Amino acid sequence: MKKILTALSVLLFISAGVPKFPTLKCETLNDHQVAIPEDIKGKKSVIAIAMSAKSEKALREWNTPLYNTLIADGMGGMLGGKMYDVNVCFVGMVRGIAKLATSEIKERTKKIVNKKLHDNFMITEQNVGDFMSALNIKNTDEPLFFVLDSDGNIIYQTSGKYSDSKLNAITEKLIN
Repeated sequence: MKKILTALSVLLFISAGVPKFPTLKCETLNDHQVAIPEDIKGKKSVIAIAMSAKSEKALREWNTPLYNTLIADGMGGMLGGKMYDVNVCFVGMVRGIAKLATSEIKERTKKIVNKKLHDNFMITEQNVGDFMSALNIKNTDEPLFFVLDSDGNIIYQTSGKYSDSKLNAITEKLIN
């Protein structure tokens, strides 16, 4: 009985310590409505978020490595692409006066993003402050990266400029 209670309390502690990703209601470049994490549950996900022009610029440095590693039809195995069965979402958070230009931002983005990836690129007008508070985020000048488990729980989080070590940490969480 003591072992059962100990195991139960460990499970409760572990589940209480795993933060749930807050709901982000987005629209893809293909005009589909997506609620993250609800609509992408069932497999692990990588969510990349830009909350400012500065973070968007830094996020662009991540686009090719993330694409080649997680999305591209590569040679398989360790050589990239299709090794990971994950959802990949690039989310731009439109805030303040920029919300008046959301449709223009979306159209401009469509022109520079490969059509095959239009369902991976999303825009949200959701309140940035609420999102930041929910995840205790202080800095909007760096892109954010979250790895979610198949239930929408955050299992890894990082931010900032691209580095091989950060990408390796993300992919490690996808296979463990």
